Amino acid sequence: MSSIFINGTSYAISTALAAAMPMTAITNAKPAVASAATPPADESILVLKSAWTNLNETVARSANADADSFELEGVDTTSTVLYPAAGGAGSFQAVTSWVELDQVRDVVMAGGDQQFFNYQYVEDPTSRQRQKPTFKNAMTMTVSLDYDPDKPWYAALIEADRLREPVVVRGVLPNGSTLFYYAYPSFNKVPVGQVNENLQNTAVFSLIADPIRYEAA
Repeated sequence: MSSIFINGTSYAISTALAAAMPMTAITNAKPAVASAATPPADESILVLKSAWTNLNETVARSANADADSFELEGVDTTSTVLYPAAGGAGSFQAVTSWVELDQVRDVVMAGGDQQFFNYQYVEDPTSRQRQKPTFKNAMTMTVSLDYDPDKPWYAALIEADRLREPVVVRGVLPNGSTLFYYAYPSFNKVPVGQVNENLQNTAVFSLIADPIRYEAA
């Protein structure tokens, strides 16, 4: 049984990515192994682009690199239905810098609700209704921060909002586990507040893919 409070979690966002490097192939394995002429250093945080839709625009950590390959830690591509054999080539970009988010007052996740198509058949005398899953609502992470224009994150979030390019969000939990999200950022630089409360800014991150989690070393 596990009980983990958000208290003590530290957050950061990526502020720069290295140039894209080709991945010439990815194996159907757990963990997946990518072929590359210049593998990244172990424990690099990578943004992946892949012909596999289920792997495209996701985040993974590199491991066990050798001269021409490296593992995508925690990535399971054994299903050839989801990951057709020999079809995963693409590229990766390593995160090269981060900015820490401090004075975080609250973090709220929303969305991700499963939607359904409901139907019934005319010839069914029971008039039983059936449903099939369709899509899941987009997910967002809303981070409230106490207003401080002198903080490094304030300028970094303004820049991210202007660029409108996805960033990697990192959350390190109190038990040492780490979550990585890939998301479009939006930031309101205008502080808001009420009487007897700190002024706040709000950053909203619209998730592109499911987050990936790594246990503490």
